[in-house]
Amino acid sequence: MIKAWNDVKSFVTIIMTIALIVLLFFPIDPPKELLALFCTSYGAVITYFFTKTSEKSKETTTEISKNLDKEEK
Repeated sequence: MIKAWNDVKSFVTIIMTIALIVLLFFPIDPPKELLALFCTSYGAVITYFFTKTSEKSKETTTEISKNLDKEEK
């Protein structure tokens, strides 16, 4: 959690999650257009983080692909 405060993307995700919790559990009635924009943005940010692969993962995938190519030959 401490690391998240040093990384801007993680910080934005935490702030947006807190905002979503506030919208869900407190009697706040924002305009529908603003709520739709927020939900779309939140969905995009969460999707980005869950589909993002790290550099180490990319290297491992490349190594596996190379090894499979060698085995096929």
